Amino acid sequence: MAEPPIDPFPYESLERLETTIARLRYIIIAVVIVMIAGFAFLGVQVGRVNGHIDQIVAKVDGLDAALGVKFEAVNAKFDAISQRLAVELKTIGGEIAAQARAIAKNVVAAPPPAPAQPVPAPVQSKPAPVPPKSRP
Repeated sequence: MAEPPIDPFPYESLERLETTIARLRYIIIAVVIVMIAGFAFLGVQVGRVNGHIDQIVAKVDGLDAALGVKFEAVNAKFDAISQRLAVELKTIGGEIAAQARAIAKNVVAAPPPAPAQPVPAPVQSKPAPVPPKSRP
């Protein structure tokens, strides 16, 4: 009988799996970094919008004196919106940052997978010899 071929590289598939896992980790870390950069960019843009709202409020205050008309109701609305928006965006930003940190911490701190135990090849045993029959 022909014996089954012996695999010369029994750990080749395990090495490919470990390489794939390492590449997947790098991809996940890159995605997390891009997300954090995006949130930072959005934070800067929110700050700029808040600054523009303050400039508009200052211009409306200047119109009061020039036109002799009171825009205090409009100013109060702008101030209230600006303050509520700033507070809301800060809380949302804090929540997003906390979630991003938790995700990044879990991705980076994930323990490496345990190496798989190789499965032993089945051993083919020869049938037991039949004892000779005795004659009467």
